[in-house]
Amino acid sequence: MNEIYNEIDQDVNKDKLFNLIKKYKLILFILISLTLITLTYVIGKNIIFESRAKKNTQEYVEILNLLSDKKNEEAKKRLELLKDSKINIYKVLSFTKLLELSKNNKSDQILILDQAIKSNINKLDKDLFKIKKSLLIFDVSDENQILILLNPNNFKDSPWRPLSLEILGDFYLSKGQKIKAKEMYEQALKIPNIPIIFKNDIEKKYKNIR
Repeated sequence: MNEIYNEIDQDVNKDKLFNLIKKYKLILFILISLTLITLTYVIGKNIIFESRAKKNTQEYVEILNLLSDKKNEEAKKRLELLKDSKINIYKVLSFTKLLELSKNNKSDQILILDQAIKSNINKLDKDLFKIKKSLLIFDVSDENQILILLNPNNFKDSPWRPLSLEILGDFYLSKGQKIKAKEMYEQALKIPNIPIIFKNDIEKKYKNIR
């Protein structure tokens, strides 16, 4: 008898399952389709990324070889193309190398930094390029130009915040605006876990303001 009851239960469960599938077949079809599409997208994206990474790596190695052979002009041309890469690290490496190759031309460096700041790169890298530009134009810029680059509100969650505030403090100090300089230094010193290298330097500057 138990076997008969078990068979009946199994048949009932099968019927329930069949009815559920029949009732919700459209929803199940959509869910399965979405899952397959997502898997295809992820796998395809990884394949494309790996292919691009391999190609960009080979290109960057060839550029380094050109630089080693003192073929700077050809290297520059290829770096100009590589800086449009879809991969962040190669964009940043390209901009950095172009800056190095233009170290004797301040105007060219500013143009390269402007391109880097406007490009689609990670905020962390963009913040660093902003700092580099602020240092490059430090002596010839006004408050508005510096704040466009180093606005404290834009560096709230950036690991470069202590340095950006220190540069702002230095800028105000160079203009004789001691109160604003102290405000910037104070903001920097209030940052939790501020690196000791920044802390010691900023504290020294802060104490020397008369």
